[in-house]
Amino acid sequence: MSTAVALIDFPRLQEQIASRLLAEYNVEITRLSHSEAAARLDMFNLALFFWPDACAEAAERLNQLRSKEEAKKVPVVLVTSEMGKRNAESVLGPEMAADILVTPLQPYIVSKKLAGLLGVKKDNGTSRLNVSYINPFIEATTDTLKQMAGIECVRTGLTLRMDGNTTGFISGTMGLSGPAEGFVSVTFNDLLARTIVCRMLQVQLGEETDDDIQDGVGELMNMIAGHAKAELVHTEHSFQLSLPNVIVGGPHSVGHLRGVPVVVIEFTAEGVPFEVMVCLIPRKNKA
Repeated sequence: MSTAVALIDFPRLQEQIASRLLAEYNVEITRLSHSEAAARLDMFNLALFFWPDACAEAAERLNQLRSKEEAKKVPVVLVTSEMGKRNAESVLGPEMAADILVTPLQPYIVSKKLAGLLGVKKDNGTSRLNVSYINPFIEATTDTLKQMAGIECVRTGLTLRMDGNTTGFISGTMGLSGPAEGFVSVTFNDLLARTIVCRMLQVQLGEETDDDIQDGVGELMNMIAGHAKAELVHTEHSFQLSLPNVIVGGPHSVGHLRGVPVVVIEFTAEGVPFEVMVCLIPRKNKA
């Protein structure tokens, strides 16, 4: 039996945003008016109820939704603004809403909360995502840093995001196109980037220039992507490379294909964390 989620009384834009976030999970989404939901709420596993900023009838509508005994078992999440949240908290008891999500909805936070309420256990979504193309990027990263800078790095985790945001200081990023498209990036903090590039150049830390660092990070990205490209050439994830781009200053975004998950491969090098982000989808599967 599929997991059923109701979106109740949502404005069109917020409905599209919520639907896109829920698309990360294998759920059936039904858009309902308040009257429809009042009659059918007990048929759903989770309900998202849009609470207007100032609506005297909102609390009464929510009570009507939960009037049936079976409907009271369905978690209801309110989606509203900061003003609406204050209004809701002032008039609702703690049992009336499982959570309150504030607009603008933040993908990582919302996805994590909805996964918990739905009882979805996916290792942050990676178990449902085809990540057969990830190993070449892991191997490319470890091999490149070892060969070019003499630095051993260790993969420490694999997570999923629905955006290309990073908290690092400097990123090398490349667009990928061809049979598969997307992007790949590597992000370091400032000191780790300088340490790696200095070892590549065989100079002492402090002798490098900012241009050296940007050129070095861009070249690392080139080598990591080129290594992975060679491994994936005969697969559906084969791709062509663009020129690398380097982004300095954080936090920043390295790009994103709307609605496509971004796999974040977490590493440490000499005890310092860094990450490689891969967003890659075969064209034939693109909606």
